Amino acid sequence: MQTAVIDTYLLADGNATTFHLACHNAGLKPVYHSFWECLLLVDIFLSITPNILHQMLQGMVKHVIRWLVHVFGAAAIDTQCKAIPPNHKIMIFTKGITTLSWVSGHEHKKMCSVLLGLIIGLPIPGGRDSSCVVKAMRVLLDFLFLAQYECHTSNTLTCLQDSLSAFHDNKEVFVDLEVREQFNLPSSIAYFIMRLRSDCLAPPIITTRNNLSACTLTLQRMLIAQRTTRMSTHK
Repeated sequence: MQTAVIDTYLLADGNATTFHLACHNAGLKPVYHSFWECLLLVDIFLSITPNILHQMLQGMVKHVIRWLVHVFGAAAIDTQCKAIPPNHKIMIFTKGITTLSWVSGHEHKKMCSVLLGLIIGLPIPGGRDSSCVVKAMRVLLDFLFLAQYECHTSNTLTCLQDSLSAFHDNKEVFVDLEVREQFNLPSSIAYFIMRLRSDCLAPPIITTRNNLSACTLTLQRMLIAQRTTRMSTHK
């Protein structure tokens, strides 16, 4: 894979239009002479580790919530949120989840704790059966929570693959409900499993999964920014 990418980036010295078109066809950003193109003994793609925050919480979960809002309606989802009784274990969204303008990874994670409960028994406008939607959501949430394990074995990887396969078996309901036209989505989830499996079958290059999440760094960055703002003139 890296050889094909390098061959594409070597076109940067030629015609700009041809280079941009080749990058577009290969799904690459038109970077002029990437810093690693001379590192022929290094597979740069091994440094792209599975990331819970950006791939799962801020990626997959964000799209899943949009799908559910499209299927059941924003009013129904928010009404279910407001009906949840106070609880020490979950975050209560008193105004619902569809009106939030900016949602952090932590809030997306808390939404996943109640997401399945919001749609179970909720009717789809038009009287259609919602069981396939519930099944698809359940296996996606299974995948999300399994992916957050600090370490993995062949058994947990099998469970991850089973959850992904079960989603593929039920995903057509979103096409039938006109939520999506197709499911030619980026293969980030499949890549997630592939990288975890390669680290389990071979001596791991990267350390445990909890050190791959960007949540800690993001939280530290936010705390530093907040502390700086409080010490400044707030301008």
